[in-house]
Amino acid sequence: MDGIRQVAAEGVPRRAGWYVQALRLTACALLAWLVWQVWHLSTYEAADVVWVCAGTGSCGSDHFASVGPFAGIAAATGLGFAAARYLHRSAPGAVVALSAWAALAGWRDALAEGKVTRADTSAWFLLVPVELAVPTWLTVLRWLTAAALAGACWGAFTSLYRTAAVARFLRGRRCAPGTLEGWRSLGRRHGEADLLFEDGRGVRHRVPVVVARRALARETVLAVYDPDRPGDAARTRAALPRKEAKP
Repeated sequence: MDGIRQVAAEGVPRRAGWYVQALRLTACALLAWLVWQVWHLSTYEAADVVWVCAGTGSCGSDHFASVGPFAGIAAATGLGFAAARYLHRSAPGAVVALSAWAALAGWRDALAEGKVTRADTSAWFLLVPVELAVPTWLTVLRWLTAAALAGACWGAFTSLYRTAAVARFLRGRRCAPGTLEGWRSLGRRHGEADLLFEDGRGVRHRVPVVVARRALARETVLAVYDPDRPGDAARTRAALPRKEAKP
């Protein structure tokens, strides 16, 4: 009976963890849908917005599309925080790319349905109503989407390097919990420390590795090593996996 109770007790947190992950992924999907809809609407309906400007320089409108970018920024910020758990450093670029792509799609749909023409000049509210030719809006949003995608790719690359994901999954490296001792500065941001870990055969190793200074704040790091040569400094590195958030 004690064994059954222990297994049941261990299974409950595991099921709860999967449930929380499912809720988080659902929230990310809903936020992504909201980001797309709001940014798409803000440009698709831009030609229908009638602006009334006071003598003080402030402008207003009762059309929802006039505040679409504000709602889009709020939704994109929420998506960025929610997706950072899964996208890591590529989250900001991915969210900006999604927003710009949705706005670009809104202009294209408006062109396709005759709401605007390429000869039109249309105002789109950012911080203030900005009036540009429709082809100019298309060009700006294309470049913004491309730049954001490049930023997302760079963020993904740095995250993969920081966590040693490529070495772990594609180069046959093994992983083990490790600690860092000592510090020999190699500049403002990096230095050399001794990585202490135990390989899969129970043999302890002390290997000098180059790490970022921020690694010293971690109680444990991830030792990524070659199982055939676990003590080889050239084939060993300390990775900084994402800190696990409590479910």
